[in-house]
Amino acid sequence: MAQLPILIVAYFFGAVTYLAAHAWIVVPVIVAAWLLLFVPNKTWAKLRGTAATTGRLTAREASPVRNATPQASRARELAHSR
Repeated sequence: MAQLPILIVAYFFGAVTYLAAHAWIVVPVIVAAWLLLFVPNKTWAKLRGTAATTGRLTAREASPVRNATPQASRARELAHSR
């Protein structure tokens, strides 16, 4: 029973040595696990939405429909209601 602390310390340093030798795979796995566990779902949805609309955003901002005056919008509504 007296050798149990020595065994625990030996396994700890063995694990640390293994992780240091394989850091190129361990670090991305730890980062991915951290992101999946601690980043809220709303943030992921916002990031997906931002990534999906990044290329189309400038074309939508320059659209005449977005920059139309209220009078032009009303005229368009009247034209469609006839």
